[in-house]
Amino acid sequence: MLETVTLATFVVTLLTGIVLDLPLLAVLLVGWLLFFDYGLLRGHDMGSLVRMSLAGVSDVTSVLLLFALIGALTASWRAAGTLPAIICWSAHMVTPASLVPATFLLCCMMSMLTGSSFATAATIGVICMTIATSMGANQLLVGGAIISGSFYGDQCSPMSSSASLVAHLTGTNLFSNVTRMVRVGVVPFVASCLLYTVLGWRASAGAGVPAEMTTSVVEAFRSFDLSPVVLVPVVVVFALCMLRVNVRVTMLASLASAVVICLTVQHMDASELVRSLILGYRAADPAIARLANGGGVSSMADIAAIVTVASTYAGLFEGTALLEGLGRSVSALARRTTPFVGVLATSIATAAIACDQVVAIMLVRQLCDQCEGTGSALALDIESSVTLVPALIPWSTSCVGIVAFTGMPLASTMCAFLPMLVPAWTLAISLWQHAHPTFVDTPAALCMGLTEEDDLRRLAA
Repeated sequence: MLETVTLATFVVTLLTGIVLDLPLLAVLLVGWLLFFDYGLLRGHDMGSLVRMSLAGVSDVTSVLLLFALIGALTASWRAAGTLPAIICWSAHMVTPASLVPATFLLCCMMSMLTGSSFATAATIGVICMTIATSMGANQLLVGGAIISGSFYGDQCSPMSSSASLVAHLTGTNLFSNVTRMVRVGVVPFVASCLLYTVLGWRASAGAGVPAEMTTSVVEAFRSFDLSPVVLVPVVVVFALCMLRVNVRVTMLASLASAVVICLTVQHMDASELVRSLILGYRAADPAIARLANGGGVSSMADIAAIVTVASTYAGLFEGTALLEGLGRSVSALARRTTPFVGVLATSIATAAIACDQVVAIMLVRQLCDQCEGTGSALALDIESSVTLVPALIPWSTSCVGIVAFTGMPLASTMCAFLPMLVPAWTLAISLWQHAHPTFVDTPAALCMGLTEEDDLRRLAA
């Protein structure tokens, strides 16, 4: 009973914070106090609860360092003229209508290369959102396309840390999981492309970028040297990703190249450059400021604090066994319906409560261990649900991070079609398979990579 009251109170707190537009950090701190008090009521002493909380924080130290690196990188791309050059080029080549599907496809490609939604949003995502701002494109749709494309690699890239985590937790082969996810996800991917193409065209009413707007954008950046050399930081990212170099090493290399360009090509003062990397790039010309200002390590402070607080939840959940009752409910739901229904329901609940993708994946693996008959089937379920669901939850660290990097409207989550369509499509397959026991023997199931291992009834028989 106490567990139910605690979780219900937390959900009410989150919803109240959203309705009243309260700072997310403050709401999550209230949640931490709530879970901490639960531990006290269950007989844990304050010292052990503090250690549980800190254990969770220690797991995200590398992520916090990545945030600092992303902040410095996005500022350096602005100061080096990399973003201004791409904006000027795009003003001639891209229309508001074509920008939306192009954003989705570019982010899909980058996320497949990097395996990281954060790295994708901090590079291609920042570029696309800046272009959208400069040409007056629909920022909700562009933001949704960025989220969708950024999370595509989380489930389908062999470079993805979340895909590697799922393979490790389920005892399965990473490349086999990735291959199955690509095959199952073809329909949601194509549907997302069509939606972004149609809605992008309708939102722009078929209009292009006015010639005077193109001229004004180019004129605004005359203070920058926009020679091809300023594109080197982007080339470095693509080249090293193709070589499968570690994401952090890739971003450091891009940052280093941008710093050299700032000093030698843009002739920035060293002290001004350091200030920009820490506090964010600030252009003196107001005409440039709207398009180029931003980035910096300090811009990541809020998201770093949010991730730090959210990470304490994992340690408290594990140490206090708060979610054990939820696990029993999940098993009962899966038996009454289908295994994926149980996994999806658990994914939504854990992602909303844990506020973090990695924590949610670990919790779903623990709570849904008995839902499927094999690790391969469970891996497919997890990849089709909890890997993507955090992208749709406004208070999750995954969503907040991408919004912070790109400056997109938070409401862009409503236009993140791929994270919606993949679980919906997998749910439809699950229900159809439940109603048609011979489905796994059909050519359609074979095309999607489904086997008898994906039907619990076959294994039981």
